[in-house]
Amino acid sequence: MNSLLDKIFRFLRTKKVIKYIPKNSIVCDIGCGENPYFLKKISKFIKRGVGFDLKVTEYKNSIIEVKNLKILDQIPLEKESVDVVTLLAVIEHLEQPQEILNEAFRILKNDGVLILTTPTPLSKPILEFLAFKMKLIDKNEIKNHKNYFWPKEIKKNVRQGRFQRKEDKELFF
Repeated sequence: MNSLLDKIFRFLRTKKVIKYIPKNSIVCDIGCGENPYFLKKISKFIKRGVGFDLKVTEYKNSIIEVKNLKILDQIPLEKESVDVVTLLAVIEHLEQPQEILNEAFRILKNDGVLILTTPTPLSKPILEFLAFKMKLIDKNEIKNHKNYFWPKEIKKNVRQGRFQRKEDKELFF
């Protein structure tokens, strides 16, 4: 299901995140979905976009390439080969989110950017109400949430990625 409210949430998330994507960068969108919405939105100003998802049909054009991938497998990209890794509304669906964060750090260039969004525990009752009671958002997506993270937990998980940064920017929205 892709309800109107789901589409609005995706649009707002994209609008919030897009300003952090450097122009002419190589972007890897992990969990890009069936339709690589985010990569299509940024394709006009990036050099290359690569997306991976469990439920995607292979897709390719001159800028974007999308591949089916068992999400916890090694991402088939070279070490330090991308400028930006995005995980937009993805890690809450994973049993072992640290594994995918480690992979994200492996493929990021030394000065690369990791952008992730995920709901906090405060949003859980709201999302469940919208999905199960009001039926305004996809109930299967919410049922599939394995984790909800506080910003402090995300920061800890990112630091466990054995990836040191010259600069530690905190962006929580």
